[in-house]
Amino acid sequence: MAPVGRPAPLRTLVDTASADHDPVWAGGGVPHAMFRTTFAELLTLTGGQAVAVGA
Repeated sequence: MAPVGRPAPLRTLVDTASADHDPVWAGGGVPHAMFRTTFAELLTLTGGQAVAVGA
């Protein structure tokens, strides 16, 4: 899932297919930095843009 906690803004795309799952798991790129969230919260936390990646 999309990154959070970046020191500078990073363009983030969040796959709309993730909206079909509750919860979703996001993290910082390592197994022990994962956290449970929702699609809507992930968009808010990352400032991400929802896009259909596989379409």
